[in-house]
Amino acid sequence: AERGAARMNWYVLQVMTGTERDVCTALRRKGVCARAPAQRMEIRRRGRWQSEDQHLLPGYVFVGAEYTAALFHVVSPVPGVIRWLGLERGEPQALDTREALRWRLDSTETLEPSRVLFRADGTWHVLDGPLAAFAGCPVRMERRQRRAYVTAELGGVARRVRFGVIPVMEGSGP
Repeated sequence: AERGAARMNWYVLQVMTGTERDVCTALRRKGVCARAPAQRMEIRRRGRWQSEDQHLLPGYVFVGAEYTAALFHVVSPVPGVIRWLGLERGEPQALDTREALRWRLDSTETLEPSRVLFRADGTWHVLDGPLAAFAGCPVRMERRQRRAYVTAELGGVARRVRFGVIPVMEGSGP
């Protein structure tokens, strides 16, 4: 595989839930590329749907770098950092390119909810959005809550990830 600047290695940090933004800020101050992907979710409050940005993977931060012992010593003491995921022989293993793209690490944009076509027969089909990258993963769709729960691997461990969904009913136009 080519190891140019365009193809960055991404590693996964487990952090204390709620510290994702602070950990990213602290790492960036130390010159480390860090991301905690966000997504726009529709949330029902007092009977109305509202948009809200939330972390795609609460409790995780991605670090884009060449892994070195020095990097380990820069990252590990940052408040909120619990551990590196995917350790093998003491070194974290980088996500493969497909996994990095699946988590949208190529983008700093907030992910929009996925549009999902719900058919009259109860089946559904993902039209677009981040959920499309998880075809083949187990998905629990909750149309009324506008949520999909996907079981996907992250750093070698199966995790349940919540995605925002915009339901499109069959026969309601394009």
